Amino acid sequence: MSSHAAESPEPGASTPNHEDQANEPAEITFDEHLHPARPKSLRFRPRVRAPFVRRSLAQDGPPTGANPAYVSWLLSQSMLSDANEISQQFSGQGSMWQNPFARPHPRSAVDTASVWFTAYPLSLITRPEESFLKAMADETLWKAFSEIGIQAVHTGPVKRAGGISGWQLTPSVDGHFDRISTQIDPAFGSEDEFRQMCGTANWYGGTIIDDIVPGHTGKGADFRLAEMKYADYPGIYHMVEIDPLDWQHLPVVPDGADSVNIDAATEDWLAKAGYIIGRLQRVIFYAEGIKETNWSVTRPTVGVDGVERRWVYLHYFKDGQPSIN
Repeated sequence: MSSHAAESPEPGASTPNHEDQANEPAEITFDEHLHPARPKSLRFRPRVRAPFVRRSLAQDGPPTGANPAYVSWLLSQSMLSDANEISQQFSGQGSMWQNPFARPHPRSAVDTASVWFTAYPLSLITRPEESFLKAMADETLWKAFSEIGIQAVHTGPVKRAGGISGWQLTPSVDGHFDRISTQIDPAFGSEDEFRQMCGTANWYGGTIIDDIVPGHTGKGADFRLAEMKYADYPGIYHMVEIDPLDWQHLPVVPDGADSVNIDAATEDWLAKAGYIIGRLQRVIFYAEGIKETNWSVTRPTVGVDGVERRWVYLHYFKDGQPSIN
């Protein structure tokens, strides 16, 4: 009996048809179903229909919650307020449903661009009088990227960061990873230059990967409004109002500071009193006398209702980076 005959299947047994398997259509993606023959560059993408124009408000009077002008100015700087306004351009529109979401697709991201150039804004040396974003929009740069196989640029954080103290902006405490605004930081360029960068990248078949900091913000307008208990802004953060009768257990905030880190004993007392969840698994950036726990307490702050409050808030990183709830 030949070896071929020995390997023949039993009579009546089904034989897999490899040709049929090879020709069996693979499951198509939602995007392929929606745009079966449209090149990627021409596929519809939901986007802001018009540049967002921020109101310019006068700075008048004391920077307290009792001053309506100050509260209005903070709202004009607030990321949550901006988001509510920008979302109106998408709410109820079919553009919201043009792409699948709610399930991570890391392989799709890699398929789109498998080789990235990460450009940390503070570390990039540009030509004289040239902004970071203008440098990243340079056509010669993208031509070189396309020739050596770089398919995407990750910009790093380019939005305004740091904090607000009174009417003044304060600098970043962690390399611009303490975002306080939806605006491009003027130190890195303008929105027009950002759009130019995206256009140049698209021309050379590249992708721009913007940056977000999802775990925390800086102490910008949103945090200041939360301190004043404006609307539901405290709910943005993991922050808890402390009863004035219990302020005796809280440390005094030093002059010139807006908060102070609590020690382990105070953390334990607040946990037992039911204010906070207590000690966390680790303390990042631990430094004795500076950051001994992941919790800090604010100075007394007058709210929009005229009530003075103190808050204990969570910050996994530095005290200028309150954690989002």
